[in-house]
Amino acid sequence: MSDDTTTATKGRRQNKGLACEECRSRKLRCDMNQPQCGTCNNLGVPCVTNTARRPRGPRKGHVKILRSRIASLERLLQESSEGQTGYGPGHVEPTLKVFDADHSVKVNIAEEPTKQDNTVQVRGSSEECAAYHMEAQSMELPKWPSMAPLLDVDSEWAKPIGSLPDSTYFSSEPTPPSNISNPLSSTWPLEADMSPLDLGAQALTPKFLASQLPLQLSPLELADLDDLFFERAYPFAPIINQQRYYARAAKELDSSEPFTCLQYAIRTLAASMGSQFKGILPLLYTHTCCTLDAWEQNVPNEALPIELAQARLLLAIYEILKINPKKGWISAGRCFHLVHLVKLDQIDNPNAWQSPALSWVEIEERRRTFWTAYALDRYGNLVNGLPLTLNDEMILTRLPAPEAAFQCQRSVNTDFLAPAIAKKSEKQLSPYAKSIVILSVFARCLCHRNQCHVERIIEPTSQEFLVRHRVLDSILSHEVQTKLSTDQDPCDPTLLFIDMLTQAAVLILFTALNSAPEPTNTYRDIYKVYEKKASKAVERMRYQAQKLAQLGCFKVHPFTSIALFICAEFARSCKGLNQNTTTDFNALSAALSNLAPANSLARMLELELQGTPEVASVIRGL
Repeated sequence: MSDDTTTATKGRRQNKGLACEECRSRKLRCDMNQPQCGTCNNLGVPCVTNTARRPRGPRKGHVKILRSRIASLERLLQESSEGQTGYGPGHVEPTLKVFDADHSVKVNIAEEPTKQDNTVQVRGSSEECAAYHMEAQSMELPKWPSMAPLLDVDSEWAKPIGSLPDSTYFSSEPTPPSNISNPLSSTWPLEADMSPLDLGAQALTPKFLASQLPLQLSPLELADLDDLFFERAYPFAPIINQQRYYARAAKELDSSEPFTCLQYAIRTLAASMGSQFKGILPLLYTHTCCTLDAWEQNVPNEALPIELAQARLLLAIYEILKINPKKGWISAGRCFHLVHLVKLDQIDNPNAWQSPALSWVEIEERRRTFWTAYALDRYGNLVNGLPLTLNDEMILTRLPAPEAAFQCQRSVNTDFLAPAIAKKSEKQLSPYAKSIVILSVFARCLCHRNQCHVERIIEPTSQEFLVRHRVLDSILSHEVQTKLSTDQDPCDPTLLFIDMLTQAAVLILFTALNSAPEPTNTYRDIYKVYEKKASKAVERMRYQAQKLAQLGCFKVHPFTSIALFICAEFARSCKGLNQNTTTDFNALSAALSNLAPANSLARMLELELQGTPEVASVIRGL
């Protein structure tokens, strides 16, 4: 009897093999006959067997989520019970909402001062954390897609955040505000090695993202972030009309709108431009990335909104300047492809299709978005030697309008890039448009030098070098003379940046003479003339670098560090240029060091400048 029972227990409920889809849908036992089982034969339907089935059992990560929630509730209950013993019966304790997938639970916790670590702890493998810290060499941020709690910055049920002391901004680690008990602990339902994708489509909706509320900002703090953006970030990324932005912010409250994604990106970049929001910056950045990824999952390719390109562009700038430049350049490459998809480089092409519903200010915002991406493309070329993605010879988008006309929403017709470089028009360029022109000439000088390297090997007798050199020299000489004659508002960050770019371009053009296809003595006269120009350019750079201390690290154009680095490298490599070369190098390296505490790109270039010549960046070529 016992043997029969054991045999029956060990017997299979189902024969070996896979049941057909018809039997599975009817929950019948399939006899698995071939080519047609008995059930399908009786019903007269095709017998289909699906061999690619999902494995049985709970979904991936589901058990981890449940365990994490249980541990979170146990931890909060324990903290609550311990806190109740330290207060009298009349004490009113605060409450913390622990959000679940279907409901919320209120748990009383004691608000007693706790000793907090001065780093935002990210759970994950030690190898990942160590590698990220070495790359960023700045504040520790949750590495995407490693998850941190998301931040709902649009909630009206806001809780004020205490400001941080100014001295904490320049520390290497961020300190969370006092109302964040543990930014990466109990309220976040995911493990450190999990992604929202493990939760399925539910995790990729704005409603789900908005439910993650470990931290909230008041409307006053949101307004402070918006003002901070237009005060400190807008001068080097002027892609948003201020009046139109505030008008839209007052009307568009739907979290599914792409404008909300743009707001998150604006506030993330703005939070990095001051010290009072540094504690929430990791959470805000992670929430912005998650919101953008969620929105991109559902947007059709033929209807890419301009807000998506703008948000990605601002986020790439934030990563370059505040987190890890290497990661930022990768994100910037994504922005350049978005620019091509939206056709921002063909805005003023008369043969291209244009929407008649767009106003002039909306078109101008698109122009400025393109030119900011264009400038970022050139910065990557100067810093890393990356190939250019946006070809300046194929652009049919006019240069940005003057700032006063843009803010007043007054239509102005501007030049294209090519006539502006060739000086074929008498129209006065705005400082922002002027910086784009000089940056384009700078990139052409670097391209000219690279072409000289190739021509010296492939075609040593080529005379194309001399033609290019004279054209670029004519443009730069005109710019240098213009700067020396006008020199108005010497402490304006944009004008100062333009002048420093011009001087750095002169140095790049001089170094190209060392790579001439024919020996340098063939161009002896040109070399001597340009040697004097290079010496004056270094002195001019030292003079301008001394003015940076009058502006403060947040007001200086953040990409000024590129010009400082190129000039400092030149001064170190060409010590025989004049007797003040050592003094010039010390002044330029000191100016670069002053920018490093608030600028990751400047910090990276400073480290390269302090290293051996073999370790320095590819942009030297000296």
